[in-house]
Amino acid sequence: MHWLGRKLVLTISLLAMFAIAFMAAFAQEPSAADEVRAGVLAYKFLDYPGATEHFKAALNLDPSLTAARLFLATAYAQQYVAGDESAANIAMAEQAIEEFKKVLNSEPTEQERYKSVVPIASLSFNLKHFDEAREYYGKAIELNPTEARNYFMTAMIDWTEASKSRTKMREELGLSESAMISKPEACVALRTQNQQKVEDGIQRLQKALELQPDNSDAMGYMNLLYRERAEYECDDPEARKADLKTADEWVDKAIAAKNAETGKTGDKPASEKLPAEQPAPKEP
Repeated sequence: MHWLGRKLVLTISLLAMFAIAFMAAFAQEPSAADEVRAGVLAYKFLDYPGATEHFKAALNLDPSLTAARLFLATAYAQQYVAGDESAANIAMAEQAIEEFKKVLNSEPTEQERYKSVVPIASLSFNLKHFDEAREYYGKAIELNPTEARNYFMTAMIDWTEASKSRTKMREELGLSESAMISKPEACVALRTQNQQKVEDGIQRLQKALELQPDNSDAMGYMNLLYRERAEYECDDPEARKADLKTADEWVDKAIAAKNAETGKTGDKPASEKLPAEQPAPKEP
C-alpha cells in the first residue's frame, strides 16, 4: 500500500479511537454529585417526585452524603398534604420522618440537625403523634432557644391534649355548648388531668411572646388555655371569673395584633368576635 494510503488509514483509525473514547466519557453513569445537582434543580421547579428519585440515586452511589439524605427527606415532606388521611399520604410523611432520623443518626452539622428535628416535630404533629412531636420540638428548642415557633407549637400540643380531656368530660356530663363544668368532683378530676398541661402551655406561650411580642396566634391560644384553666375551677368561682376575664383580654390583644398586621381599624372588640374555641391549625 502506498505510504499515503497507510497514513490515511492510520489517521482514520486514530480518529475513530478518539471518537470512541469521547463517546465513552459522555456515556458514563452520572456521579452522586451529578444526581444531587439534578435533584436540586428538580426541587427548584417543584418536581418533588423527580427530585426524590435523583436524591435516592445519589445515595445509592454514595450513602455517606448527609446533605443528599436531608434533601431526600425534605422532598418526601414536601409531598405530604396535612389533613389528608389516606394511607399513601401518611406513608409519605412516615418516609420523610424515617429519612430525617437517618440524618440525625449520621454525623450531621448543627444546622442539619436542626433542619431535621423541626420537620420531624411538624410531621408528627400533623399525624397526631403528639408525644413524638413534643419530644422533637423540645430538641428544636435545645438547638435554637430563640425560635418562638417551637414554643408556640409545643403549647398547641398542650392545649390540644387538654381540650380533648375537657371535651370528653363535658360529653360524659351531657353539657351544652355554652355551659361550663359545675360539679366539684368533675372539676377535681379534670384539674388532675389538665393542670400541668395548661400551666406548661401558658408558660411556653409567654416565652413565645417574649421572643415575638406581636404573635397574634400565641395571644389567641393564651385565650384558649386560660379558658381551659377556668373550666376546672368550678370549686373556686373567683379564680374562674378572673381567668375568664384574662382570656377575654387575650382575645382583644390578639385582634389588635392581627389588625396591626393587616392595617385594619374600627373592628368590634375581640371578645364579641372570636369564639371561645377554635380548631388547632395544621402545622405547615
